[in-house]
Amino acid sequence: MVDTCLCMGAGITLAQGLQRAEPDTVHFAFIGDSTFFHTGIPGVVNAVYNQTDIVLIVLDNSTTAMTGQQHHPGTGKTMMGKISEKISIGKVLKALGVKQVVTQDPLHLEQAIAAVQEAVDFKGIAAVIFESPCIAVTKPSPLYSVDLAKCTGCKRCIKELGCPAIVKENTKVRIDASWCSGCSICAQVCPFKAIGGVQK
Repeated sequence: MVDTCLCMGAGITLAQGLQRAEPDTVHFAFIGDSTFFHTGIPGVVNAVYNQTDIVLIVLDNSTTAMTGQQHHPGTGKTMMGKISEKISIGKVLKALGVKQVVTQDPLHLEQAIAAVQEAVDFKGIAAVIFESPCIAVTKPSPLYSVDLAKCTGCKRCIKELGCPAIVKENTKVRIDASWCSGCSICAQVCPFKAIGGVQK
């Protein structure tokens, strides 16, 4: 995966350069939905035109989360608050010539993994659009908790997710309710089914 930050939206073009240097490696580029609209499209055009074999992951949370939840062309509302027709990221990608475009909910882990694997297996630029609303603009789902009797302390939930709500406590883990949004990914990752239910 592109582990370099040059400037906002540069992941798509960085992945293209890396693919030329390491053609036998699968290169991933990540971009947010608002960044896709303001800097990502030229990189996609270049990747299609040059027949570059990369995987593009678009993280679509229907807002500009990083800088204050502003609207963008994919939200259906202008900066002045007027309602406008949403511009579909998937349709834009297809119109630019991306042949493999899949939209998936990242909170459904097995389907999300399958979508990424399908993109990896595709020759040429392939895109996965992960759509899930930003936790800053939606109500949280029921919060999760750890059943300490089932938790073995393997810490797979911490190692694989990096979620700020999951904290180490002695030899086991617990979920900090002030950080949890109820996304359920931790419950899907736990091999011992120790995470679930509602936070008490």
